[in-house]
Order: sequence, then structure tokens, then C-alpha cells
Amino acid sequence: MSLLPAMLRKKATWRWTLKGVGGVALLGALGWWVLPWVAPLPPRLERPLPVSPVFLAADGTPLRQLLSVDGQRTLAPVSRMELPEKLVQATLAAEDKRFYSHGGVDLLAIGRAALDNLTSRRVVSGASTLSQQLVKVSADERAPRTFFIKIKEALQARRLEMTWDKDRILTEYLNRVSYGNLLTGCATASQGYFNKPLRDLSPAECAFLAALPQSPTRLNPFRNLPAVQKRQKHILERMAVLGWLTEEEGKLAGTERATLQRYTGGFAAPHAIELLKGGASLAADGKIHTTIQTALQQRMESIIAQRLGALTGKHVTHAAAVVLENETGRVIGLAGSRDFFAEDGGQLNGAWVPHSPGSALKPFTYLLALERGSTPATILADLPIEYATPTGIYRPENYNKKFYGPITLREALGNSLNIPAVRALQQLGGEKVLCEELKSLGISTLTEPPEHYGLGLTIGNAPVRLLELANAYACLARLGKWKEWTLLHATAQGSGDAAANRKHTEQVSFLIADILHDAQARMLAFGPHTVIRMPFPCAVKTGTSTSYRDNWTMGFTPEFTVGVWVGNFDNSPMNQVSGVAGAGPIFRDIMIHLHETQGTTWYAEPSGIVRARIDPRNGKRLDDASPSVRASREESFLTGTLPPAATARDYDSEGRALLPRDYTRWVHGGDHWLAGLVALQSEDSNNAPPRISIPVDGSVFQLDPDLKDKGGRLLLRATGPAGMKWSSPSIAIVDENGLAYATLVPGHHELRVEDPVTGAFSEVRIEVRDALSATEKLRVAP
Repeated sequence: MSLLPAMLRKKATWRWTLKGVGGVALLGALGWWVLPWVAPLPPRLERPLPVSPVFLAADGTPLRQLLSVDGQRTLAPVSRMELPEKLVQATLAAEDKRFYSHGGVDLLAIGRAALDNLTSRRVVSGASTLSQQLVKVSADERAPRTFFIKIKEALQARRLEMTWDKDRILTEYLNRVSYGNLLTGCATASQGYFNKPLRDLSPAECAFLAALPQSPTRLNPFRNLPAVQKRQKHILERMAVLGWLTEEEGKLAGTERATLQRYTGGFAAPHAIELLKGGASLAADGKIHTTIQTALQQRMESIIAQRLGALTGKHVTHAAAVVLENETGRVIGLAGSRDFFAEDGGQLNGAWVPHSPGSALKPFTYLLALERGSTPATILADLPIEYATPTGIYRPENYNKKFYGPITLREALGNSLNIPAVRALQQLGGEKVLCEELKSLGISTLTEPPEHYGLGLTIGNAPVRLLELANAYACLARLGKWKEWTLLHATAQGSGDAAANRKHTEQVSFLIADILHDAQARMLAFGPHTVIRMPFPCAVKTGTSTSYRDNWTMGFTPEFTVGVWVGNFDNSPMNQVSGVAGAGPIFRDIMIHLHETQGTTWYAEPSGIVRARIDPRNGKRLDDASPSVRASREESFLTGTLPPAATARDYDSEGRALLPRDYTRWVHGGDHWLAGLVALQSEDSNNAPPRISIPVDGSVFQLDPDLKDKGGRLLLRATGPAGMKWSSPSIAIVDENGLAYATLVPGHHELRVEDPVTGAFSEVRIEVRDALSATEKLRVAP
């Protein structure tokens, strides 16, 4: 009887023991399988990893890698298939050898670590699995290492294991873990430390990278290489023990010494990249495909440095150059300064900072003139002239202060003469015409009203950007077709290259290209031997701003357009350095490099062009009936624009070309380039060509509401042969009792008087301003 209570007590103890064990098991099951669902995964794990933008050259080579939004250098994530097996094995040997057998928390490792730490009475070992480390590195904020935080990370690791498969966890870890030196992810680390892709890593290099995540700061290979090598050796030994390295592989890896090649993201074509930063859209892999050609870019930068070095003592500090591929509009080379890191403004982009272009704008004035009836043989008077402007009298002067008298349009453009260019623009209707033309070609810096620039716009008194001006020249190079310039390759834009937009006819554009490549046409100002005389067909135009503050050389072939600016970013003047001396040699070297490496051609003459021989002294055509002359050249014309034929009336008995009396002072100067080849016409008006005396060229008229017809009736006067005819394309002209009157209306107008017998004519341009209101009159009254 006494045994029964003891047996009952023993049975009850077993029941409580079983219940306790069951309770513990249940709690363990709840903690292992249920409780993890209460701990949400870090939100960053559900978001794509922010990658660093990588700018690539046209051939795919990296130009520059920027930091990602979180301040790291991170390449696009790699897939499990792209991970080298030795890197995976090295990482597992270093961090979590039982990765594929535990459930996110390694209980055996926890027990081992606890024993080691208890024995040593300090923390000497950890037990975090890759899953726990992935949770840790994916946390939005760096949390303090408290017991609660570790429990939370363990639960999150369990949830992660129940949500993702092992390969995904491993892949995400290797893509997200830090390897130090702002390098996130194994692909970035491979590039950052060895400058090679993952697939090319050796087993020793894999172990080297696997050593770093444990303590990226302490194990910085650029500061503590011996410590990294010690851990690398330990990892290789563990890989051998685990059977992941053969004896031969282990020996080879043990003797290999890692050669570090610090990669900081590159810094090629810095001004082009700075121009693109913030505006380029990222592809899924973070890559931005630019149009820059690496070899050309390097050559351009070398040329600029060499040529500026040759200008020592001339106070020339910087230069910029751009190269456009005409067919596509792609910018294939862009250098913005002598040296991006120069302390005197190297980070400024000379291809984008506006500067005065000087004579580089003249071709666009003459392009418009050719479209409106002028020809390369049209005679422009290079004589002193004054224009009344709202700010005073404007007297244009040529670069060398000389006057060349009667000059053909071809020679005026070729020799870059200022006075004929201003005359041509005034005859076109003034600065508004050119301002609208330049804006239509992409010049974005003309933000003031046209009157602000005046007729001086044609000789460069308005700032422009080198890149935009080069693209305007590319329109000439495409024979009138304009395209947007681009620094992005078509694959990055998601579409083809910019569509062409025809701005000018093929024939007129060809004539401008023909003039700009004509070395004979620039002989007067530049001489026979000049740096811009290329050894192959190439259109070239120089420009020099006031006081030598900027100089330019622009030019093109059918394939390429090149633009060069030379000057100082503080706008201080250079020491007598013109476009030929400064920008010219840089232009020449770049264009020759393009010719030699990629090839250049020249244009076939388009249909609609005819040729005729002319007398350059008067622009008249020489035919079989013309007298024998002492000067002639072949000239190109648009069909239907041949000038009148020269007759005996155009020459004196000695064969000298007869010039209007306007040239009297110039002819009597005696030191002009046509000495002995020209003479003055007789003062007999019947033998002289028409000449307008009223109104004076460039006159400005203000309508007045207080006068009859607002004062808009203007008497026209001209000297010349009888029977002269007046005309205007924009205002009415009436004949009353043998007198011609123009009815003025607001705007710019052209007036023309012509001898119907010989075809000789004279033109003037005037501006008519609308009537002022009473309030406006009071405002301007003295």
C-alpha cells in the first residue's frame, strides 16, 4: 500500500515533465515557424538595389561611374548564374559554411560562439548567418546592437528563409554586402579592386574578396593589406578542408599575390559627362550609353594641351573643342577646357559657356543673302560706312583696318571682311533676319531683342555656345538639313537618331561650303600659307572677338563638323592671338586626325548649279561677246542667277574696270589691291549705273500721327540713266508726274532702282517705325 502513492507521484512527475517538454517544443515550434511572420522583412529588401550610373563610350568602354543615391558605388545586380562558384564557396567558407543546411539561424554556430565567448570572457566569435547578415545590411537605419535587435534580426532571417529560396538569398547577399571603399556588391568589388569582371576572378582573388565583408573598415586592402592576406589564407585553407579546392588549386592560390588596381569609377570626357549628369535617363542596368569615341576624345585632349603649351607667354589659358558626326548629330568628342582639374577654371565647360564668336557667324548672313538673290559674284562695297543706331553712329571696320573696295561675296566671306558682312545684313533687312535664322539653327543664347545686337550681330557681338554653333555649322555640312545634337547613343534614347529638318536648299548650302573651302578666296587676308589651308577638301571659318578675348575656328567635311574655341574664362584678352594662331592649329590637328583615322570626302556638285567665268572687279559675266579682260575667275551660280554679261561700257580704253564714283577716294588711294586694274566711271550720269541718293542706306523713319498720312509719303531720288525703274517687295511705289514716291509702313524694307537696259541696279535698306502715342511722345521728349 505504501508503494502506490510513490508510483502516483512518479507518474505525475513524468506527466509534468512531458508537458514541460511538450510546452518547450511547442514554444520552439511557435518561435521557429510562427513568430517570424510577426517580424516584417526590411523594406529595402523588397526594393531594387540603387545602382550607380555608369557612362559608357560609344564602344561600350566605361567613361565614368557615379555614386548611387545612397552614396555607394554599385553596379547592376548579377544573377546566380553569373556568380563564380569559387566566390560562392569562398564566401560560405568565410561566413556561413552550413548555409544550405540551416534555416536562417544556425543553432550549432550559436552554441559554439557562446562557448568560445564564455571561455574567453569576451566576444571572440559570432554566429550570424548570411541570411541574418542580409537582413542587417538591408535595414533602413543602422540600429544599435542590442539583444532585442539581434532577436528581431533572427526572426527576420527565419521569415526570409521561409519566403525566399537559398540561391536567391545568397545572390542578394553578394549583390548588397559592402566590400569597403564605397564598393557595394561583389561585381563592383571585383571592378574596384582588380578592374576586372567577376568571371575573370581567380580562386585567390575570390578568397580575397570574401575576406572583406567581415570588417570592411579594418580590412581595407589599401590600408591594411597584411590583415586581408591573413584572412584570405585562412579562407583558402577552409575551402581546402571543405573539399572546395583541390590540392593543386590550393597550392596555386596560396602562392598568388593579388595585384590591386584601384578603380574609382573613371574620369574620362569629364565635361561631356557633367553636361549629361541629371539629364540622362538610366537604363535598368544603370548604364548610360554616350556617343563619345574614346580614342578621339583622348587625342583631342592631348592636342589641346600641346597646342596651348606652344602659346606660352600669350596669356592663353584654356581651349574647348567639339566634334560632331554629321549623319547622326552625335557629339563624338567634347573637351571643355585645358584640364578639368586646373585651378584657373578647368571645371568650366568652354563648349557650353557662351562667348563672342567674332566672324564665325558671317557664313549665315551670306547664306541668307544667297537665298534672296545674291550670288558668289555679287559685288559688295568694302568702303567706309556709317549707320545711325539708337545708341549712336556705328562704323564697322575690318580686322586689319584696310578697305578692299569692290569685293565679290565669295572674297568677302573668304577673307572674313567685316564691312561687306554688315552691308549684306543691312540689305537683308537688318539684325532681326539673322537673329531669327540663328535661333532656328539652335542658338539659344540670343535672349535679347534683335535691336540690342544691331547689325554688329553678323560680326559676332552676341555670345554663343561652341556646341550650338558647331551644330549650326553641321547644318551647312548636311547641305541645309538641321538635326538636334546629342551626347546619347540611340540605344540609350530608345529611338533612332534625330530626324533631319531642312532649313536651306542643298544648292545654297553647297555654295557656302564651296566658298569656305576655297583657299584662293581667302588669299587677300590670310595669304597663300596658312594653318587653316588643309591638305584635303575642308570648309573652314575663323573668328576673333574684340580685343582678342576669344578666338574660334569652325569647319566641316561631309562627315564631320569640328568647332574650337580658345581664350580665358575670366574674359581677359589674349596677347594678339587670333583665330588662325590660337584655335586654328587645334582645329587642324583634330581634323587631320579624323581624316587619317576615319576618312573624309567632299561634296559632289548638286544639280541646279551652273558655272560661268566672271570679272571679279565688277561681278559681270564674261561671254564670247565680252571684251578681253585682265582679270577673271570661274564662279558657281544657282540656275537662273547668272549676272549680266560684261560689255565695252564696263571698261576704259586701257581695259580697266570702271567703278562707280562711290569708289573715288579708294581708287585715288593708290595702295589698293586693284591698283592699275580699275578706274572711275565718268561723271556723266547717262553712262553711270543707278545710284540712290534718297533715302540713304540704313535710314530709320518714324511715322507721326500728327502729320498727313502719318508722314508716310517719301520722295525717292536716284542718279543714273533715264528710264530707271523703282521697286520694292514690301511697300508700294507710285509714279506721279515723273517722280517716284514710297508709301511707308512699319517694318524693314528694301528699295531698288534698276537700269532696264543694262540690268545695273542700286539697293538700300530702310526701317520704318510705327507712330508714337501721345504718352510715348511725352516719355521721350527732352
